[in-house]
Amino acid sequence: MRIIKKAVKIFGIFVCGFIVFLMFYLALTQRGGSYEAENQNKIYPQNKNEEEKILGFENNIIDLNSKPTSRLYASKCSACHGKNGGGRFDDKGEIIFPSIAAKSHEFILQRVYDYKDGKVSNPLMATLLKNMTDEDLKTLADEISKFEIEQ
Repeated sequence: MRIIKKAVKIFGIFVCGFIVFLMFYLALTQRGGSYEAENQNKIYPQNKNEEEKILGFENNIIDLNSKPTSRLYASKCSACHGKNGGGRFDDKGEIIFPSIAAKSHEFILQRVYDYKDGKVSNPLMATLLKNMTDEDLKTLADEISKFEIEQ
């Protein structure tokens, strides 16, 4: 019984030593994430072009007749309000997310500030607008105010 306990103890020490050795080895041989991020385009220069092509196709696939939107609108608004602000409707034609097309710059800007400041209760909108700057909000309002109602 004593021999088994001693063998288990020696095996445990060996395993712990191996793990420590492995950690040091990996720490010394791995490059940091920042190196890869900074040099990704040097190593694979085609990635940026491919990404731009894919984003271009995505804009066209959604609606070939629509005007392209900014990345800010695409990332924050289009999922709910549609490609060009036309809103989203359920199968019965009832509004899920309202149309924001053909609204004035001032109206849109006031609404987003109301949502952001909690004057109009809408947790989804408040969360989306929480970290946006005044400049971002003005840019969005300007872009949205140029949307036309689609027939």
